[in-house]
Amino acid sequence: MLKIEVYNQAYQQDWDNFVGASRNGTFMQQRTFLNYHPPGRFVDCSLMVYNTHGKLIAVIPAAQKMVGQKKVFSSYPGASHGGIIVDQKFGTSEAMALVPLLTEYCKSNNFNAIEIKMIPRIYHFWPSDEIDFALRYYGFSIGSSELATALPLKELAEPSNHLIESTQRNIRKAQRLGVTIEESNDLATYWRILTDNLKQKHNAEPTHTLEEILDLTSRYPQSIKLFAAFLQGEMVSGVVAFLLNSRVINCFYIASNNKYQNLRSVELLFYELISWGMEKGYYYLDWGISTEDKGSRINQGLFEFKEKFGGRGVLREVYQLNL
Repeated sequence: MLKIEVYNQAYQQDWDNFVGASRNGTFMQQRTFLNYHPPGRFVDCSLMVYNTHGKLIAVIPAAQKMVGQKKVFSSYPGASHGGIIVDQKFGTSEAMALVPLLTEYCKSNNFNAIEIKMIPRIYHFWPSDEIDFALRYYGFSIGSSELATALPLKELAEPSNHLIESTQRNIRKAQRLGVTIEESNDLATYWRILTDNLKQKHNAEPTHTLEEILDLTSRYPQSIKLFAAFLQGEMVSGVVAFLLNSRVINCFYIASNNKYQNLRSVELLFYELISWGMEKGYYYLDWGISTEDKGSRINQGLFEFKEKFGGRGVLREVYQLNL
């Protein structure tokens, strides 16, 4: 028989150690990451799951979310995905026991619905679809689907294997014009480029403020990196990569200075990032989603740009259940 306990800060180290050794987790489910949110932004309701021997076998990062008058148990409103994180021995019987237990817990705590943003399978160290099966078996449905684009680095003999000809020409052009690619700590300059870029193209702001990304970088100094393109010492484009686990490089922010579009520096930047990822032994480069409004709109130009490097579709799914 499984037992659910509500997470509290006294268990932070146990939680983070569990996620770090899990078979389907990333640092985005660790408390060190989740706790960057300022107090009061979310009402945390994360859960820890123990087996009959008192061993921690799963964690569910979650927070309360209000949708109109509905109180939703959401995993996780402040991250790209939350999900149910499990250990190596977690099997079908545990999955079939956990889902109804979670449902009853949410009912007894007056939640009106449950939503779980699953971790894409490319991040899994070992198959984990027992969870998906149990969710569907007990009445959960797909509430929304987004589509990301990822490149399987382990399948490449060379970084240029799947580049289309025009992308190869643009890479050679950037090199000829003197563009160089470097790992940089100058997040302030990059954030100005990113903020201007998002405002001009989408009238939007970055998900994180500069202060928040600096805080996150201090929490994960080896796992959040800025790779930037420079021309004669001036930063002209960059990508903030989240090394969410040892399998996947996630391109969280991509931006370039519009004045230097003719340099084609972003193509060179990704070519070098693909090379870096191959050298470091990563399995995938994940460019993130190119869908908007929970998958109801498709940014075809963005998909085509990512697919020029050989990237192909990876689903991000959200399961929902009304209680």
